Amino acid sequence: MPNGNYTLGIYDWGAGDLGTLTNWELTINYTVGVVASAAIWSPAAGLFSDAGATTAYVAGTRVDSVWARPTPSGVYPYTATVNNMINFNAVPATPMAGGNGNNLVAFNVKNNNAFPVTLAGIASNAFGSGAVVSRAFFKPSAIAGNPGAISAANGWNQFGTANNNVTANVLNPLMSGLTLQIPAGATYGIAVDMTGATFPAYTNGAATTVTYSNNGCDIITGGNVGWGGPAAPGSTVNNPRNFNGTVTFLVSGPGTCQSPARTVIVTVNEPTVLNANIPVSQTICTDKVATFTTAVTVGSGPHSYQWQVSTNNGVSWTNVANGGVYSGATTATLTVTAPPVSMNGYQYRAIVTGAAPCAAQTSRVATLTVNPLPVIVISAAPYTSLLPGLQTTLSSTVTPNPAGANGYSWLRNGVVLSSPALGVVSGIGTGSLRLDVDGQGDYQLRVTDVNGCTNISNTITIKDSASGKCFIYPNPTSGKFQVRYYSVANNVLPRFLTIYDSKGDRVFVQNYTIGRPYDRMDVDMRAFGKGLYWVEIGDLNGNRLTMCRVVIQ
Repeated sequence: MPNGNYTLGIYDWGAGDLGTLTNWELTINYTVGVVASAAIWSPAAGLFSDAGATTAYVAGTRVDSVWARPTPSGVYPYTATVNNMINFNAVPATPMAGGNGNNLVAFNVKNNNAFPVTLAGIASNAFGSGAVVSRAFFKPSAIAGNPGAISAANGWNQFGTANNNVTANVLNPLMSGLTLQIPAGATYGIAVDMTGATFPAYTNGAATTVTYSNNGCDIITGGNVGWGGPAAPGSTVNNPRNFNGTVTFLVSGPGTCQSPARTVIVTVNEPTVLNANIPVSQTICTDKVATFTTAVTVGSGPHSYQWQVSTNNGVSWTNVANGGVYSGATTATLTVTAPPVSMNGYQYRAIVTGAAPCAAQTSRVATLTVNPLPVIVISAAPYTSLLPGLQTTLSSTVTPNPAGANGYSWLRNGVVLSSPALGVVSGIGTGSLRLDVDGQGDYQLRVTDVNGCTNISNTITIKDSASGKCFIYPNPTSGKFQVRYYSVANNVLPRFLTIYDSKGDRVFVQNYTIGRPYDRMDVDMRAFGKGLYWVEIGDLNGNRLTMCRVVIQ
């Protein structure tokens, strides 16, 4: 193991300690894994070869890095596999027969491997000895017949040159360090020429092509492939000819041993988009409830919410916390219950955060308008205690805003009055109510102002004024009249009316049940003649309580 503590021990065979250890070293050789190819990624959909995602990744391409931008949102598993790397040289060689030559000789090379190879060097037999300039040309297609002029105009490209001193009839290395890459399965035309003291030596070829192979790379010459002629850019003229020499290929590519697939999970979250039309501004009375709502229309969740409030027209914002008038501060709906008028003009917005790494979004701003409740004060004039025949008026003042349409509702003993109402002379539906003795009770006024805010007034009690008198109304009368006599409230008693004419004859008798002070006892004597009549009010036992008179005209 490379990690750990090491101890060096040394001893000699002499007596005592002899000599000094001046230095020592420990060499550790280890190998981790094998050299591997770049990865093949799958599936190719949603992968790109650049960070800007402008060039789609081509399926099967070996690269170390890809950029993912799959759509739509979701979870995407991608796999990457690598192969072991093969690194070796291929050096196919032809026989060194010689015997003939030209300044240029042409032939084919073929890559039979499943990956590109690099043509890195060329060596050639020489017809004579001396200083020469050697050059190499390629055409990215196979020679099949006279290749013609070795020129760019004819599709040939120079890819190497060197100054050499060559020796006749031996293999002379002409060029090295070449970088011509030949794709898998491709066949290229190659031409080599010399100018100077001598030229390449070659062999007269046969009518059929000859292939010389090494490690998946071929030299193909003879037949209609091998040609000789003047130096480039001249045209080849002699055929068939066999190149005498070698071509060195650097073979480097993925082997057949494939790694287990490594899975990379790409999770695509969709950015949050909020409903642009909410929340909406709210106008409420100070005793009511306002709600502000936001909604996610698009986006990956789960989503979290934080409402914020501004008390200075949006200059600054603070987070809302639950408590007091607030609830739902971290939900999609913020509830504001019975806010004071001091919160009038407050503004609200929601910060909504979805799945990372998508940015949080801010909702539109909504304003809270808080209107005060009306303050209502009622008073009675000129009386709060009534006798039959008397009337009094309940009046009101409303601040700070006037009542809206149909904004007045009078309550007697907690029940809303509607027209007609016993004891109410006029004023139902207005701010002023006129009452007579039948209108005894506890009165309040409920007002809904122009902002729709409702409140209720103080209480005024209208009661009776006790008296032992007998009250008749109207008097004089045409024959229909009412008789009133005091009775304690809620004391239900029988009452008897006995009416006598001016001669003392009894002409009318009727009994009544009385339960309120000055309860009405209605009489109809229109069938009787005109004159003065005496009315006697009696109790359950027939005792006379009082007498009064009425004139029928």
